[in-house]
Amino acid sequence: MVNFLRHLPPERFRPGVILLRPGPLADELRGHGWDVWVLPRHRMRNVLAVARAILAVRRLVRTEKISLLHSNGFRAHAYGGPAARLAGVPEVWSVHTVEQPGWSTRAILGVPTRHVTGNCPRTVDFFVRHGLPTSLIWPPVDTGDPAGHVPRAALAAKFRLPPHGRWLLQAARLQKYKGQHHLIRALAALPPALADVQAVIVGGSLFNMETGYPAELRQLATQLGVADRVHFTGFVEDDELRGLITASELVVHPAHDEDFGLIVAEAQALERPVLAFAAVGPAAIVEHEVTGRLVPVGDQTALNRELAGLLGDPAHLAALGRAGARRVAALFAAPAAGRRLAAVYDAVLAGRPPALAADRQPEPATA
Repeated sequence: MVNFLRHLPPERFRPGVILLRPGPLADELRGHGWDVWVLPRHRMRNVLAVARAILAVRRLVRTEKISLLHSNGFRAHAYGGPAARLAGVPEVWSVHTVEQPGWSTRAILGVPTRHVTGNCPRTVDFFVRHGLPTSLIWPPVDTGDPAGHVPRAALAAKFRLPPHGRWLLQAARLQKYKGQHHLIRALAALPPALADVQAVIVGGSLFNMETGYPAELRQLATQLGVADRVHFTGFVEDDELRGLITASELVVHPAHDEDFGLIVAEAQALERPVLAFAAVGPAAIVEHEVTGRLVPVGDQTALNRELAGLLGDPAHLAALGRAGARRVAALFAAPAAGRRLAAVYDAVLAGRPPALAADRQPEPATA
């Protein structure tokens, strides 16, 4: 969302952000010069606290003369939709995944909104089927000179990584569907000539989901005899992640299900090729055999084969990385996403439907 807001036309839109809970994001947002309002921490199961938060958002809309609310995600829409309706302003709702059947999905789909933006064709199709006006806007990727990254030596010292080994990187929260176990198995299957290759796994458990999975991964690495070559960093800062990407030869993303996969695009923007399962998002981002490799979802044998083949040809890896940077710059650049979001805002504020619902492809960059 920060990338979207950074690339809105500043002469037409002045962003402000309402955070539903305190946290370090507030300082980052203020660093961009935006107004930031932080609501008191509370639990969604506390109905009275949720009602107070919705009324607080409504007051902000009125006192700050906010013209439009943009709710980022499932939870935010539960507040932004009712607050916008009460304040008499339109709401745009960004969705990032297909929702699972159940009472909570039925409830959230009943919250009023003026327009939905989805991050991939599958997500868009889900909300269109449920009768909501929805446009496709691919997530924005910074393709210019990154703000900076931590050098390899500093990363090796902080996270106890081998400073001279060859690094593979996977960055995702630790859940089984993200497929970190596939990376460990592929590492263990590499031939002896590639024994210096190390797997760097970035991320941790989130929202108390699958809290036993990290221990399972460590146990798997021990069982396969590669515990000394698998390294867990936990969550990292943005400049550390950029440093880890640039210090790695290849980013591996064996997720079973992925609507986009921002790390896949970010890696290619930094000239690092990607080996991934051909889930929805990676299949849109990676051009097979041009910017990286795609293998059938869940096919461990194919993943093992492709990993060994890619690592055995460093020159080819470098060529794939350069091609990936060109593709991301052409199709997923953040300025194009900002223009698309601005067009949605303009249409919603004018009371007409945005003209993006049928567009299924990323927007080529323009000079």
